[in-house]
Amino acid sequence: MNDVFKFKKFSVKQSPNVFKVGTDGVLLGCLANLSQARFILDIGTGTGLLSFICAQRNTLAQITAIDSETEAFNLARENSENSPFSSNICVIHSDLHHFISDKKFDYIICNPPYFKASEQEHLKHPVARYQLKLNYSSLIKRSKSLLSENGRIGYILPFESEQELLSLSECSDLFPERILRIRGIKNGRIRRTFLELSHKKQDVLPEEFYLEERPRIRSERYKNLTSEFYL
Repeated sequence: MNDVFKFKKFSVKQSPNVFKVGTDGVLLGCLANLSQARFILDIGTGTGLLSFICAQRNTLAQITAIDSETEAFNLARENSENSPFSSNICVIHSDLHHFISDKKFDYIICNPPYFKASEQEHLKHPVARYQLKLNYSSLIKRSKSLLSENGRIGYILPFESEQELLSLSECSDLFPERILRIRGIKNGRIRRTFLELSHKKQDVLPEEFYLEERPRIRSERYKNLTSEFYL
């Protein structure tokens, strides 16, 4: 059965077989530095959530959203057509390996698959959770080839994968502009890392951020960050 997640300015229809709206996606969309982005690429768009957040935050950007899964592509296209941002978003049925573009992108955004998994596990879970089709190494290499000279790439991933992704990025001459480590609750363990990469090598000090002051009480910073989106 389909359900709908409602934000202030758009709604996202969901499906059991497509990765659903979650905190990671909302955080990634809100943290990304989109101010100078004319062309944005959303890799593995799923429901289209990241594209809608980007479109709301940067009304002048043209967004290309790709997904290799037929059900996700159809769902993202439907959600886009029913959103206020349909003229700014183009949804394409393609995986990253076969995606061809005649332009470079100023921002590439992706909530990448998290876990290395077996085919047997893949049969029981949405593909967005796994690295069966797209691992970190190929994601970084293909992202770099599509990135404009002054462009940025934004990822959110498990904290345990931070060093792996940073090492792979450096091998491709991509370097962090921002490292934000995210705790679920104040003084709790770090669960996620937001990484923003570019071609420019620079010294970056990791920052920290937490979602809740205490259980079910959002931190002021989290509330301010997402205030234009959550009802």
